Amino acid sequence: MNQELQDLQAPEGWEIQRRPLGWSKRFEFADYAQTRQFLDLLTGVSEKLGYYPNLNFAKTYVVVAIQFEGDAVEPERAEFAAAAEHCAEQARE
Repeated sequence: MNQELQDLQAPEGWEIQRRPLGWSKRFEFADYAQTRQFLDLLTGVSEKLGYYPNLNFAKTYVVVAIQFEGDAVEPERAEFAAAAEHCAEQARE
């Protein structure tokens, strides 16, 4: 196991998948309007960072799954996870 994987720290609340390496989190919302707002905000983040994670969603939740290449955490994908947290806060306002 390389040092980068050993030092891996997923953001709080994110689950770590080991093979292949990835992070995932389920974001809960009060209603579809909040869910839609979150998805719209994530679109902007994806366009800015050039990364499009796997998304599964229903009326009041979205699961964001970020996959990494190999055993290394790419900075732009870690940045996406942090941005997703911010988008969720905005969508709930």
